[in-house]
Amino acid sequence: MKNILSFKPLIKNYDFFLFDQWGVLHNGHKKFPQAENCLKILKDKNKKVVLISNSSMPTSYSINNLKKIGISENLYDYCITSGQIALNSIKKDIYSKYGINCFPLKLSKNKIKIFNLKCTKNIQKANFAMIADLDAGLTILDFAKNLDLMLKHNIPLLCSNPDFLVDDNNQLSMCGGTVAKLYEDMGGIVYRYGKPFKPIYININKKMKIIDPSKVLVIGDSLWHDVAGGNEMGFDCLWIKNGIHKSYLNKKKEIQPLLDVYKPKYLIKDLKL
Repeated sequence: MKNILSFKPLIKNYDFFLFDQWGVLHNGHKKFPQAENCLKILKDKNKKVVLISNSSMPTSYSINNLKKIGISENLYDYCITSGQIALNSIKKDIYSKYGINCFPLKLSKNKIKIFNLKCTKNIQKANFAMIADLDAGLTILDFAKNLDLMLKHNIPLLCSNPDFLVDDNNQLSMCGGTVAKLYEDMGGIVYRYGKPFKPIYININKKMKIIDPSKVLVIGDSLWHDVAGGNEMGFDCLWIKNGIHKSYLNKKKEIQPLLDVYKPKYLIKDLKL
């Protein structure tokens, strides 16, 4: 692991750059100008830029949000979300194997509409359950009873956002990925498509025609998702320290075990030239 002060020296070593969005390029509300400059220099040098997100929404929503905060489509070659891969895969992985009746785990009406779900409030009548983004303030205890019932009836869980936590205006909140991981640990069947799981990277490799993993650099702030996924694919990783793990940075006993496990090749405080 090598601490660096500037992103610039890495540019010559790679052809493809896979950027996480939230915590790296923006905070959900405002873009980070220094990070945007990194995208600009990559495009000036004809590098391939991919924006990869664990958003539970289809890719079009992510692109629209990027536009709203001022990140132009000219600065990247491809954008893909966990929600898009889930949407693309739901017929093959869920409907054809289990059925179409969904038990929504705290799903919003908008999410139910976007995924065109046929929902039931009775777990015993459900063929699968689905979880996505969660309202702030929820804990595992809010899901314990339903997870027990789902396990009892052998109900698979589709998770369209595998993140454990989200940092929104310096407030950490639990994401659906935490619930999905618990259900998996309980023995439940779980389907996840975003980072660090392979479906989203397989999609990127196919779209961008990536052949040599040594020419790919992953840039992200989550050791659990961005760096873990990059490692799984054989990509080098640049970890942004001032992101989802920033509250751990002054607590060596908490952050060091994670670094020992995930071992990003490079570390930088914020993405900048």
